[in-house]
Amino acid sequence: MRLTLTIIIGMMGMTLFAQPVFEKIYDESASICQLESLGDVYYSMDVINKRCLIYNMDHALLKSIPLPTPEGYYLEDIQYVSEHLFNDDELMELVYIYSKYVPTEFSYYFTFETRLINENGVDLLALPSGAGFTEVLQTAESGKKFLVYKYDYSVIPYRTSTYAYALPEEEEPATSYDVTGFSPGNAYPNPGRDQVNIPVTLPDGVHSGSLEIMDMNGRKILSYPVTGSMGHLQLSTRQMPPGTYLYQLNAGQVQSGVKKIVIR
Repeated sequence: MRLTLTIIIGMMGMTLFAQPVFEKIYDESASICQLESLGDVYYSMDVINKRCLIYNMDHALLKSIPLPTPEGYYLEDIQYVSEHLFNDDELMELVYIYSKYVPTEFSYYFTFETRLINENGVDLLALPSGAGFTEVLQTAESGKKFLVYKYDYSVIPYRTSTYAYALPEEEEPATSYDVTGFSPGNAYPNPGRDQVNIPVTLPDGVHSGSLEIMDMNGRKILSYPVTGSMGHLQLSTRQMPPGTYLYQLNAGQVQSGVKKIVIR
């Protein structure tokens, strides 16, 4: 009787602890963003069929956006699934990047192309050929800036150019933020190979920022946009040489502490 009572009490105690609840497996790399008209949505990158899939939070498919990619190119990344970030119409917008492996006599290199389109496939901006990364940054006095990085890996040392664009922005009242404990989570797996995940939490009242990847000397080498609703960032490390890197979160004028990640 005593043993039976102990087991029952133990089983009752187990129900007091909340557990993650499985919802769905996406067959593509997926993340979450916040749209003005729809609120939080999932979006995924369908590499095989070259499209971006938008899902409601109940995982019902909402929209499929074709991402035309030339033959021989690989769909690399999707950025800035948004509304009203790049213009003031009511259509969804996004940036997508595709890359191509180029063999040479003794080695190889990658070439990149980037497009900024709306959900109907219309280009919103003629981006330079060779663009391989973009970021949106909020300045203190000059509004939002859209930076486009063009890479030429066909020469040694490789060449980088930065194209700067001003974005439309609505004025917002100044806000003070509680930054207690503001820090990115621990990357996993760490050490990582091909892809790692970094948990992301922004201060209350902050809706967007960036995750900065730096070398061991503190020089920024990569920057990824983050939002308060993301939960975590999936970081592709295929183009990063093996080694130890630093990472931190930036949110407006606030910077988090620095953590390390090892890439094999």
